[in-house]
Amino acid sequence: MNSKTQCSLLVIATLTGLLAGCNPPASDQHLQEQAAQATEQAKQGSKQALADAQVAAANAERAVNDVAAGVKQGIDNKTPATAGARLDLNSASQGDLASLPGISSDKASQIINHRPYTSSHDLVKAGILTEHQFENIAGQVTVR
Repeated sequence: MNSKTQCSLLVIATLTGLLAGCNPPASDQHLQEQAAQATEQAKQGSKQALADAQVAAANAERAVNDVAAGVKQGIDNKTPATAGARLDLNSASQGDLASLPGISSDKASQIINHRPYTSSHDLVKAGILTEHQFENIAGQVTVR
């Protein structure tokens, strides 16, 4: 129960107590009407609390899903484990080359079979990669 609901219920209880203690009801009918009003107010307060809880739950679920998607993306990311280090096209393993975005195991084999390279752009010159494919990995490869 959130503080808003607790406050509403406290106000209702206080008002009910004051009404019952300070103003004795003229009849049983009057007391029943006061109880009915207090109950209706409590119902409205609980409906609002439920709506607030549902919004909070939806926000929490969205946050958890965003975190899970980020974790999955991090797991699925095909950048080399040594982030920041560039792969040397002349010495990288087939597995390391295949970890590059858009580079399949077969494409990695072609890269190995066409060694040595004098520049990383030789992958395009040799017809192994298109210019677009090369642009996707250019920042992650080098030639030493």
